[in-house]
Amino acid sequence: MSLMLAFRSSFFTGVFALASVAGYAQMRVDNVPVVPHNVILHADPRLALVTAYYEAPKNYGFSGGSNAYGSISSGKGFRVMIYSGTDRNKANAAKADFMRRYPGIRVYMTYSLPQYRIKVGDYATRAEAAAFYRELSSLYSPCMVVPDIVEINTFRKND
Repeated sequence: MSLMLAFRSSFFTGVFALASVAGYAQMRVDNVPVVPHNVILHADPRLALVTAYYEAPKNYGFSGGSNAYGSISSGKGFRVMIYSGTDRNKANAAKADFMRRYPGIRVYMTYSLPQYRIKVGDYATRAEAAAFYRELSSLYSPCMVVPDIVEINTFRKND
């Protein structure tokens, strides 16, 4: 029985070794694989974003020019706080109301004993946050601009 297992393992090892050598033999000199004409390659569309990210010039930081592909980065920024209190039901109601009114803007709910806080938006500058604050101040009465660590996404900002 052990002789049979040893034969099987050496047989499969040999087959895999031959298959890898055969695969290596189909490589060109410049390490580009030879693809037969009847093979269809399917790729995830998000792969283009990844490859474009590594090929594009880098733009670090929030201010300054933007590159063609954009970036996603986190750093110091500002959010607008629309609720701060101890009642969880009121916090959830404020969050749901904001999400219904502004579906494209991110909402952050935090709990720091004993306060629930609802913060909205990701703004790189206080001026951007203040402009949104002026719009929200009529809807949410205890509303203020607060500093926070935010995520700035500049991918296709103009689209």
